[in-house]
Amino acid sequence: MTEDELKAPSIGISLQVALHGQRQLVLQSFIDRDCEPQVLDTLLDKLRDASERQFAWGQVEDIRLKIKQEYINAQNHQVQIEKADAAIKAEWSDGKRKGDVRLTQAQIQKQRQAYEIAEAIKGRIANLNEDLVKWEQKLARD
Repeated sequence: MTEDELKAPSIGISLQVALHGQRQLVLQSFIDRDCEPQVLDTLLDKLRDASERQFAWGQVEDIRLKIKQEYINAQNHQVQIEKADAAIKAEWSDGKRKGDVRLTQAQIQKQRQAYEIAEAIKGRIANLNEDLVKWEQKLARD
């Protein structure tokens, strides 16, 4: 290399990426000022891929926490359903009624809503699991 080639300025590239929470990622690189466009594009692609992979780490962590919370919500909701069912049965037997429990319209509506909420929780868990698989695939560098 000649002295002029050694002194030739290079292009400095900085890519700042917002990650989850308050975290930031700054990727920096340098490339020869007179490089071919495809060489520059390759470097930019590498920086973009690296930043997307780091973002994926945060996504996976976030989704796992959401899934955990949804399971807690599901357990709490199941306990509420069981308590409500027990209260209805107790009310029926305290009223000296015989035979199978017959629900009032208000009780039927509450029960329907409770099961709709349970189904919604199941749906959210399924969607979160699908998202988790997608982000984990990004981490695996397809």
